[in-house]
Amino acid sequence: MKNIVLMTALALSTVSFAQDKEKWPDYSNPAIVSSTFELRMDKLPLEGHHDVPHTGWSDDYWPTQLGSINRRWTAPGQPGFDLKSPNLAIAKSMSEKEISQLAPTEKYDLWRGRYDYPLVKRVDGNADPKAKDWAGICNGWSPASLNLKEPQPIVMTNADGIKIPFGSSDIKALLSFYYAYEVNTPTQQIGLRCFVGRGLRVLARGCGDDVNAGAFHIIMANKLGLERKGFLADVDRLKEVWNQPITGFTSKILQSRPASSGASKQAVSEVLVQTDLTYGSEIEPQWEAVLGTSIQTYEKIELEYTVELDAQGKIVGGKWESWIRPDFLWFRGKAPFTGDFKDLEKLYEAATQY
Repeated sequence: MKNIVLMTALALSTVSFAQDKEKWPDYSNPAIVSSTFELRMDKLPLEGHHDVPHTGWSDDYWPTQLGSINRRWTAPGQPGFDLKSPNLAIAKSMSEKEISQLAPTEKYDLWRGRYDYPLVKRVDGNADPKAKDWAGICNGWSPASLNLKEPQPIVMTNADGIKIPFGSSDIKALLSFYYAYEVNTPTQQIGLRCFVGRGLRVLARGCGDDVNAGAFHIIMANKLGLERKGFLADVDRLKEVWNQPITGFTSKILQSRPASSGASKQAVSEVLVQTDLTYGSEIEPQWEAVLGTSIQTYEKIELEYTVELDAQGKIVGGKWESWIRPDFLWFRGKAPFTGDFKDLEKLYEAATQY
């Protein structure tokens, strides 16, 4: 679930938004995502969920300290470093069961007839047994999960006649790595990453609001409530980055009251909102697909915040009340398969013929 990759505010480097200090800073402006969002609080639904068939699947975040996607997750001991990948002669002598215990990278290279194992070598350069336990590729898993159908297990045959069994998580691992390191589709980010670690002082002062609470409610209710599409978020407000696919929410209004001191000057009223935010969570790698089964995992966090409204009932600001809050939100769309991962498209399409 966690990863060390820093999401930078890419959109802010190329697009300029007029800063309105009475609403939210530039980096928290909902217009980064869309200039056509519904802003009227009474027109926004109080519930919604990601409703794109066969997407939103759970999987591992492929920890860096375990070898990332070089981990032979079906083999005894699950080695992820110093792999002795089979040459052509050895591969031809292996049983399907033995081949099924290779790492996702080894299977992909083997399927492509690359007995020099370029992807294994590349991933080995990114893996580190001394990495933090929260380091991984959830920044690849989360967008892959929302954009791509869940793959089923499949057996592929390479040009040398070798049959290579791919489990669902083998293919998910490859898709996650691709989205983490190769995809260059435009990324929109709302809020900035916090670099403050945990400790007693930090627990007292936090790391700033980052995503404005009013901007958060606009984006959440528009995307999940009106569009029925998920988005991505770092759900830990401090230094560690926990990128998750956000798949649903339920909100309720606890109180309506006049605008409080410190609210936007445009605000005439505010509402206190409680939201249960649901997201897909990481699981151990699985051979079979997990959507629709008890293995598919979701988690919830409870948020509380005020939303500030102007005389027309439009959201013009907000303030967090709960300690728990997302650090930043981000969006990355579906990307074409290119380069060394062009063949991954064939594997993905073969595994999603349903």
